[in-house]
Amino acid sequence: MSAHSPSPRPRVSILIPNFNNGRGSSRDGRTDLIGDLLQSLHDTLHDDPTPVEILAYDDGSTDDGLDTLRQWSRRTWRHGQALLTLTEAEHCGVLSVTANHLYRQARGEILVRLDGDTQMLTPHWASRLCAIFDAGPDRLGVVGPLQLNPAGRVHAFGDWVLHPKGYHHVAAGAHPDQITQAVEVDHVMGCFYCCKRAVWDAVGPFDEAMLRGQTIDFGLRSRLAGFACIAVPHVRFVHRHGLRAARATKADSEAGVSQTLDTFRRKWGFCRLAPDLDEVRHRYRGTPLLWNPAVFAPLTAAGAGPADSPVAAEAAADPIAGTPWQRYTDAPSYRQWVDVRTSIIGQVVQQAGRPDHLLIVGGETGLIPHLVAGQGLACTGLERDAAAVELARRCIARSTYPAQPPTIEQHSLERLPVADAATDLAIVPDELDAHPNPVRLLSELRRVVRPAGYAVVILPPPAGIPTPGIGGHGYRPHELIAQVQAVGGFQPASAPSKVNANQPMILVMQRLAEPVAAASAA
Repeated sequence: MSAHSPSPRPRVSILIPNFNNGRGSSRDGRTDLIGDLLQSLHDTLHDDPTPVEILAYDDGSTDDGLDTLRQWSRRTWRHGQALLTLTEAEHCGVLSVTANHLYRQARGEILVRLDGDTQMLTPHWASRLCAIFDAGPDRLGVVGPLQLNPAGRVHAFGDWVLHPKGYHHVAAGAHPDQITQAVEVDHVMGCFYCCKRAVWDAVGPFDEAMLRGQTIDFGLRSRLAGFACIAVPHVRFVHRHGLRAARATKADSEAGVSQTLDTFRRKWGFCRLAPDLDEVRHRYRGTPLLWNPAVFAPLTAAGAGPADSPVAAEAAADPIAGTPWQRYTDAPSYRQWVDVRTSIIGQVVQQAGRPDHLLIVGGETGLIPHLVAGQGLACTGLERDAAAVELARRCIARSTYPAQPPTIEQHSLERLPVADAATDLAIVPDELDAHPNPVRLLSELRRVVRPAGYAVVILPPPAGIPTPGIGGHGYRPHELIAQVQAVGGFQPASAPSKVNANQPMILVMQRLAEPVAAASAA
């Protein structure tokens, strides 16, 4: 086809907001982030049959990246049209503003926003994405490819927002070959955000009060409007943000991040880093926002204890058979697992000066409080299951202790049966990882621990690809600290320790003297 043939109307609009992604803004001063992106677009799409347009909006760049965009805007595409349409503007520093300009200019039915520090890997990815939308249901509104880091590992395969851990990336750290099937997720990151124009028409524009995370807000609005979001493994790209030097923008400052989180919390009624899922369930009951049954399936009534509980069934015949108490006797590996946690508790108690009141939340149906009391330490154990409480009390009644026996009480998912500021030390062994609403449990710990007292969280080391509702939440150290800090009221006194894959993580938190409002409050 000649260079003067009319270009077809684009089906896909590729939208690139840019600010300082040139060589001069890279960490090593040599990496041309925006140039590498544009080259990768040319290499992967030059013979893609899907008509595309590329629109770039430069937000007042001061480095060589603007010259790079100008040079590419003078190049032509396969039908003779300009490869890139460039808009130059004065710097405003708000990504939502620049993105909104681009979305309003776009002519395609599928809108793909790319950060200036990404690099495409998959040939014909525009046609692949179109095929996904064509084959999907009408409610499919947003698609996100597999995001890799420069080392070739998975950075994100979509995101969870309404999840026990709050906002985090799915499958972070996995090998890309482990990701083989598309999955429905809450959200996909804005660095490669692909949506139908129908989604933008229904819920857009981006909220310009959001300095960062504007795509999370947009994604949740699309969920409320009934659109689904999936991550797909066979379109891949590299997100190279770690190769870019820090930029002096308000959005990236500590104050800017705080402002964004506060704006989100006021708008949605929960903190995206630490959502109280009970509050979310109440506020958004009956809406498509609660689409994920692994997180929002009906919970067992607090305090009831399942009638068909294995603990209840075994206890009817033998109070020990088939329970952790018997496993501790018969299974050496389980005994070692429990002894490690009991030893950690003993060390913490000694370091805390043998506090007057020790609280253990979740302790293998009372087994761990039993072993701690066997060391002469007074403690109260809390269990969620009514049958587990009854089993523990029966076993304790048959045991002797050097001092007083442990007290075992039942707690609900919503509240611990402990008065405000009533304990010096609360220890949570392997309970936070299994709790359906960890933010509520952390808030309860904040309530019951005295100022200057301590709470200690013990968790299994993360393993595999975290999936909601399967095998625990899979906290990684930075995710645990972020959630604790977002809930408020505690200052981490030590970083989570993970000696090896067979040792638990331990986070020691000191209760702040002054009360701090919960981050999940509206």
